[in-house]
Amino acid sequence: MKKALFLLPGVVAVMFAAAPIISGHNSTALADQARTGGWHGHDALEKLNLTDSQKTQIKQIRESAKQQMDAVLTSDQKAQQQQARLQHTRPKLNLSDDQKAQLKQIRQSTETQINAVLTPQQQQQLQQLRSQKHQQHSEHSS
Repeated sequence: MKKALFLLPGVVAVMFAAAPIISGHNSTALADQARTGGWHGHDALEKLNLTDSQKTQIKQIRESAKQQMDAVLTSDQKAQQQQARLQHTRPKLNLSDDQKAQLKQIRQSTETQINAVLTPQQQQQLQQLRSQKHQQHSEHSS
């Protein structure tokens, strides 16, 4: 149980980072955020009062997910991502359907691993934070 909780923050971070890629939004930005850990929702994990063990496990999960996602991208996509990062812009990676599917699978796996690290209470709290974030995003998009 403790080991499962350790992975949750990392999975959550990767999940949020990959969500735009999977949902058809700017797939380049999502892959970049997932690969670099640039997920703005990381603050949500701070609100879960994670133990040091959970933080360590989640960090490992996130690092593994970043490596897996990085392996999905071509060298040109990685270069575009790097250039966009330097310019503080969102890259347009033009991910193939296969790449999108692979990134979605990585995101889902990461989410599962992170959830295994969290306690049931932390899982519920995280779900509430996600719902709030989604609602805020929907309000800004309208």
